[in-house]
Amino acid sequence: MNIREIEYITIPVSNLEVSLRFYHEVFDLRIVDLPNGDKGADLRKQFLDFHIEDKVEHPTSFGLIAHDSMKDIKAHLINYFVDIVSEPTEKTEVRRNVNSITILDPDKNRIEVNEFR
Repeated sequence: MNIREIEYITIPVSNLEVSLRFYHEVFDLRIVDLPNGDKGADLRKQFLDFHIEDKVEHPTSFGLIAHDSMKDIKAHLINYFVDIVSEPTEKTEVRRNVNSITILDPDKNRIEVNEFR
C-alpha cells in the first residue's frame, strides 16, 4: 500500500453555524457540501469534515500549514479574538524547521498553525 495524503479529517462541532463561520472567516476556507451529507471546509487536496455532536466531549487536534509569516498569522488571530493556547514556538520537525502557534476553535479542538521555513 502506498499512501501519501490524507483525504479528510473529521472535526466534532456542537454548533455547525458557529464552526462554519470560524473556519471560513479565520482561515478563509471555502465551505462545501460533502458526499456524506456533512458540511466541510475545502483545503484543496483535503477536507475538514464537520460532524455535529450534541456536546464535544473529545475534541480533536490537527495542524495546518500557512503561507504567511508568523507575525502576520498572530496578528490575524488576535484580530479575530481567537483563543491562543501557546505563543509562537520555533522547532525542528521531521525534515524541516517550523514556527508554530496553537489555538482553539469554538469547540476546543486544538489547531497548530505552522509556518515552515
